[in-house]
Amino acid sequence: MKSEYSEELLSCMADVLNQNGFRAEVMRQENAPTLLRCEAMRQGKVAKDVVFEICFIPIQLPNPESGLLQFFVTLFQNAPAANAAQTRKACAYCNDFCALGAFGYFEGAGQLYLKHSTLIDGAQKLETLVPFVADNISLLLAAVSRFIDGLAAVSFSGMPLDAVIEQELFPKM
Repeated sequence: MKSEYSEELLSCMADVLNQNGFRAEVMRQENAPTLLRCEAMRQGKVAKDVVFEICFIPIQLPNPESGLLQFFVTLFQNAPAANAAQTRKACAYCNDFCALGAFGYFEGAGQLYLKHSTLIDGAQKLETLVPFVADNISLLLAAVSRFIDGLAAVSFSGMPLDAVIEQELFPKM
């Protein structure tokens, strides 16, 4: 996908997100992919600001008009290492309920995240792609809203997964 087209799509998304109550900006840096950074404020009862970072992964695809768009959503950082095993278990449990993306835990930073990648057809017009990308963001935000309180309870309080499910912070299987 041409970099001009991918940057135009990210700029359009920044405008859409800013019009819908988010704080979004396109960040350009030499020798790095253009990044759309967006903050979704006060998610869940924990009222945590969540950061979306969206960029096209520099990868060679069979179709030169296509691009791989990655969404990386940071829920928390600095989760105590003592709760790592329960946190990984909670992320795996949540992934069974996600319509899009996968939760994960990076122990080195105590970071809980939600990650999703999708293939974008650059032959499509922006009028088609912007709603598609916006739908992806909506589904990821729904997953964050649904699980952020339970993940906070597990990651920071050390609450066992069974207790979080019993308190209905996570859905039951």
